[in-house]
Amino acid sequence: MSMKLQAQKITSKKVQLLKLQSKGFSLIEVLISLSILAAGLLGMTALQNEALQFNQAAFTDSQAQFLINDMVERIRANRGNNTYAIAFNEVAPEAFVDCSSVTCSSNQMATWDIEQWRDLVESTVADDGVSYLPGGESQILFNSLNQTYIISVRYDWSQLGEPELNNDGKRTISVTTRIQ
Repeated sequence: MSMKLQAQKITSKKVQLLKLQSKGFSLIEVLISLSILAAGLLGMTALQNEALQFNQAAFTDSQAQFLINDMVERIRANRGNNTYAIAFNEVAPEAFVDCSSVTCSSNQMATWDIEQWRDLVESTVADDGVSYLPGGESQILFNSLNQTYIISVRYDWSQLGEPELNNDGKRTISVTTRIQ
């Protein structure tokens, strides 16, 4: 046999061998690719869960800012009245007059504003069916020396992610403002 014929036989045998080896995927290859796919899908699921958790935390922070700004505007609308003050642990004063339907004095309006605002911050479900802050608490401090208000809301942060280290899982947001 000539060298050329022998080389052709060897190459044709290699081609046949390669054809036999490449007829499809083995079961091990399929299992490996499925495990890689499953690991990727689990990673994406965990990422989606984190995104939802951070989205909820951002929404709750926005609600807290909304409620603080609501009280700032109530104080601004009734300026000159320094009775807007209540501590976290203090019981909200009861408003005996409904200032939404009756003309009120400045002090009555302040009491009514605090009661209405406290109900929004601290209620589990408000009149409109909305719960603004989980475990919400509120505080308004007035500094008579520099005529500033410090309006704070505190709420349960532990259900939204990692617990805050300072306040037993509570997050506090405060705004300092001067009403002139």
